[in-house]
Amino acid sequence: MIFFGELDKNKTYIGLQYGNSAVAKKIIKYTRQYAPNSQDIPTHVFAIIYRHELGDWWIYESHIKENKTLGFPSGVRRYSAKKWKRAEIKNIHQFEAYPFKFDRYYLEDFVGFRYGKGSIASLMLAGIKKKNGSQKDRAGYICSEYLACCNPNISTYFELPVWCITPAHFQRYLEETLDPHINEEY
Repeated sequence: MIFFGELDKNKTYIGLQYGNSAVAKKIIKYTRQYAPNSQDIPTHVFAIIYRHELGDWWIYESHIKENKTLGFPSGVRRYSAKKWKRAEIKNIHQFEAYPFKFDRYYLEDFVGFRYGKGSIASLMLAGIKKKNGSQKDRAGYICSEYLACCNPNISTYFELPVWCITPAHFQRYLEETLDPHINEEY
């Protein structure tokens, strides 16, 4: 669970969701190989940024599901953490946050782009065939691809293009590079 009041307003964070839906179980099954030593595999990733000009925490993500009630479109989007908590009330226990450096300007630049549906299928197929890195770049952005565009260190670390990065790659990257007390990128 993420406690926004405990986060440092001068840092940026990555949020990891450890989902358990039918789609989440497929993501875990086909991406576990990218973080083989991890106990848990995330199924969704997003950025958490304190927007000083607005005085509140904001979520930046790419997601296939729109939420008409709260006004979230499908694709790359941003909205307040207060709205995010309302949307995720049933799943709030599935989330964790870690310090992670993001380029705030890149996060903003991608807002409004469509979700990359073909990319999920490509990543799953690459996982099945064990050929990650061979898939094509597709139009739109899935959650992990969007965040990899906003912190190029992860694609450099794995020597993969951003469209080949999965939530499992973020898990492994955090486990292998994150000091338990502070992210050295700061």
